[in-house]
Amino acid sequence: MTRHNQTSIKKLEAVCGALVRALTGDAALQWSGQTLYKGTDVVPLLAAHQSDVSLEQDDQRALIDGAALKLKFSDASLHAQHAPTEPIERLVYELLEQLRVEALVPTVWPGVAHNLNTRFLKWARAFIDSGLTETSLGLLIFTIAVSTWSRLSSHEVPDNMSDIMEATRANINSDIGGYLVGLRRNRHDQTQYIEYSLALAKWVSAAVLAAESNASGNQAVNKRRTGFALPLHFESANITPPPVAQGGSSRSWESSGQQYRVFTRAYDKVVNAKRLVRLAQLLEFREQIDQEVVQSGINVQRLARIFKQRLASVKREGWRFTQEEGYLDGSRLSQLITDPNQHAIFKDEQPRLTNDCAVTILIDCSGSMKAHAQPISLMVDLIGRALDMAGVEIEILGFSTHAWNGGRARRDWERAGQPELPGRLNERLHMIFKAGHASWQRGRQGIAALRKLDLFKEGVDGEAVEWACERLMTRPVKRRILMVVSDGCPMDTATNQCNDEHYLDQHLRQVLIKQKQLGHVSICALGVGLDLGWFYKRRLAIDTEATIDNTTVMSIVDLLTANR
Repeated sequence: MTRHNQTSIKKLEAVCGALVRALTGDAALQWSGQTLYKGTDVVPLLAAHQSDVSLEQDDQRALIDGAALKLKFSDASLHAQHAPTEPIERLVYELLEQLRVEALVPTVWPGVAHNLNTRFLKWARAFIDSGLTETSLGLLIFTIAVSTWSRLSSHEVPDNMSDIMEATRANINSDIGGYLVGLRRNRHDQTQYIEYSLALAKWVSAAVLAAESNASGNQAVNKRRTGFALPLHFESANITPPPVAQGGSSRSWESSGQQYRVFTRAYDKVVNAKRLVRLAQLLEFREQIDQEVVQSGINVQRLARIFKQRLASVKREGWRFTQEEGYLDGSRLSQLITDPNQHAIFKDEQPRLTNDCAVTILIDCSGSMKAHAQPISLMVDLIGRALDMAGVEIEILGFSTHAWNGGRARRDWERAGQPELPGRLNERLHMIFKAGHASWQRGRQGIAALRKLDLFKEGVDGEAVEWACERLMTRPVKRRILMVVSDGCPMDTATNQCNDEHYLDQHLRQVLIKQKQLGHVSICALGVGLDLGWFYKRRLAIDTEATIDNTTVMSIVDLLTANR
């Protein structure tokens, strides 16, 4: 696939993602790689006419429209509860539910109705072209699908399709007519509809089994001349979601009265990250990032416009006088007395859109994040640059430790006789890659220090989140957003060994609960190959092994601007 085609596909995916969010009102939905995600969870699209959909814009639009209707009008838990396991039954069951929700398309969405109608007929023609309708089994399923579609949505069956299924429809009408009537009558009631849907699915499965016992080997239902196929293996439709961060309870935490402890702060440091890298190496890293920004093809100015629009707030700046509506201006009343036709006697507040907002990106610089340093630094540079262009204060911070396995802090603890429950037992290192008050031109060089891999050691997340929030609180803005970028749970070897493995987890959870109660900072998380839902309610998981492209960046933009 050419780079041009890849770019076109990514643009189409971005449009489709925006469409499904607009149709459903759910900002957590994303469309990527022909897969619909709600946060990090895959939303399966299992109806027969939703499989093997081409990358043409009309087909993709119809796929998204159908998915949006399923999310709006179908109770997913109720649907899953009754889903049969037998393949033919499941095929019919999934198809009937999708046709039900597509029949409920609001009349104010004529474009959606047209897209769905066109897509189904295209699928039906592909069914015919595949040769499946030349078998008794394929013809039976085709007849059921088209008849149900026609009955639920009141569409006329095209003549060429009607001719193909006429004999089969006449033969089975007495058996399934009651089911079709029940499906149409109960299309607005999913619970009642499921009864008829399951009954029809069982009838079709029994009919297929009976026909198979009398059919020759070349009558298999999945036989085809083209690439067309019916989805009979539904386990393959569920894409494996990213792994989930696992936490747990800490005995040490409970034993210390749920009070976080630090054995010593004597070696803790807050440093400007670029001072930890030789200037020549820093310039080399900076040049690498600049080249990758150009190669990414991402329109940073467009991102800036989106940020500016979504993060903007109205600021009142003085008054506009001599208006014909607004607040009555007492100083103009004399004009009204001398000239009753005078209408410009009002004043109004003068509004101005402004981005009274500060964003901090806090990056986990633990050892496991070394593998992601290149894509993360590129992503941070793109997002930070766009925020700066939008007039938003952007600060980029990182957290690690100054040593492995506790360093001097652990040695001090050993010399003190190794007292129980020492708490955090390492040399904390907090790094400033770009300060909030620094302009982008001045601060961009520091971002390159993210590629200095020996800075990545261990991670104490809770203290880092506290530190980032404290810095945000010094910014004189109305809105404060913190995005934590991490690939796992807090990890510090010495602290875990001398307390227990979940001690730092408990502190991070305590910090996040406290910040939520205070309500001054909106916190979200970007999981690098991991779902951080154990800690963060608002989160997104990304795969940094894939290219940092428009789809990925727009998903991050949505995450940052979700809670307006």
